Amino acid sequence: MLPQGAVKRRYTIALHVAAWVLFGAWVFYFLYGNSTLTFSRVMDVLVGLLINVFIFYFNWYVLISRFLARNRIFLYIAAVLATLVAVALLRAPLDFYLFHDFNRDMTQVYTGERILQYIMGGLVLTFISSALKVTGNYIRNERRNKELETQKLTAELAFLKSQVNPHFLFNTLNNIYSLAYKQHPETPDAIMKLSLLMRYMLYESNDTLVSLEKEVDHIHNFIALQKLRLREQTSIKFNIDGDLRGKQIAPMLLMTLVENAFKHGLVSKNEIGIILNLKVQDDALVFSTINNSSPHKKREFGGIGLENLKRRLNLLYDKRHALTLEEKDGTFYATLKLYFKPLNK
Repeated sequence: MLPQGAVKRRYTIALHVAAWVLFGAWVFYFLYGNSTLTFSRVMDVLVGLLINVFIFYFNWYVLISRFLARNRIFLYIAAVLATLVAVALLRAPLDFYLFHDFNRDMTQVYTGERILQYIMGGLVLTFISSALKVTGNYIRNERRNKELETQKLTAELAFLKSQVNPHFLFNTLNNIYSLAYKQHPETPDAIMKLSLLMRYMLYESNDTLVSLEKEVDHIHNFIALQKLRLREQTSIKFNIDGDLRGKQIAPMLLMTLVENAFKHGLVSKNEIGIILNLKVQDDALVFSTINNSSPHKKREFGGIGLENLKRRLNLLYDKRHALTLEEKDGTFYATLKLYFKPLNK
């Protein structure tokens, strides 16, 4: 089986050959369609076709690559005109003596009308050759740039996801370490919860999209694990409005806001707790978190988690999302509106 590149080259060659055959047939019909088929007339069309093929591919492979592709526009125009004049001067006597029944008068060989006719015909072929070559190069470059952009996007998303998982795991292991240090009886349950979280992170989150139901289950497991280290009176609410079924999002997006709420939201004695609200619509979801902010220092809307989230949203959802972060009277509000489809690819 031939490689794909070889098949493509053969297809291109066949397409060019077929185009020239059709062009030659049209020229013959135009010149001699109502005349008797003779060897002289066939040779007339054939030689003219070979000269046109030379002009077309000389421009395609030599003039464009040496001058036009290097933005040497004036040199390219001069080279084209010089080539067409040279071809016209060589073609005129050949065309005159071999294929036309004129008196053999040298004054009729290099007439201005004849030379201009050859040059104008060559200009048409040169224009077609240049247009096809430039258009083909543009399409190939666009396809190559698109492939490079896709590869870059895939690599960057993989890097960002590799940042999410260690960051998340680091925080969770700290919580379990605290439980184990205090010899908390629910430490084994916490380890089990962590295993469920890691299973989701290692296997489920590798997909481009995950079901919204699985993402929400992941949040529930995370909250259950966090509750093991918190006081019983700590208020944690997760309100869900709408139907989760059949909806898909990129994994670990909502979790960044949840983690951020737990990381910064339990720092005040006058706790309002943590409030998570998820509203699901037909084409979008709105996820918001409300939590305390540190009373001792001004909050900066950054860090690995939120900056990572912003970058992933820009790469995956581009203009199909809105993220707002606001701190007011010691309370931090984060709201993410996300349209389900389509993702950027």
